Amino acid sequence: MRQGQNVSRSSRKAIGERFRAGARRSSDLSAAVMRIARLRYEIFRARFGRDPYPDEPLFFDPSNDIPVVAEVSQMWTQVMDAAVATRTDALSVMKFLGLA
Repeated sequence: MRQGQNVSRSSRKAIGERFRAGARRSSDLSAAVMRIARLRYEIFRARFGRDPYPDEPLFFDPSNDIPVVAEVSQMWTQVMDAAVATRTDALSVMKFLGLA
């Protein structure tokens, strides 16, 4: 084993005198998804007056009185709104959810 081999490498890459950030780490994506899920959970609770059951959608059609899965366009808007509200990377979450 070479000396210093156990040191983790940064995701930043040198380009001339500047650095650019590498790919998002999975922990960043996990945190972003959790923040958005927490916000959608609160929105569900405010809309329906109860916690969602395990099989109910967090991205729901707000015009229905019962939780129904939202259409793709509504889901996209709900993810974008939640990402802006939680200051998370919307594109990474969209890719994770299969919406991008």
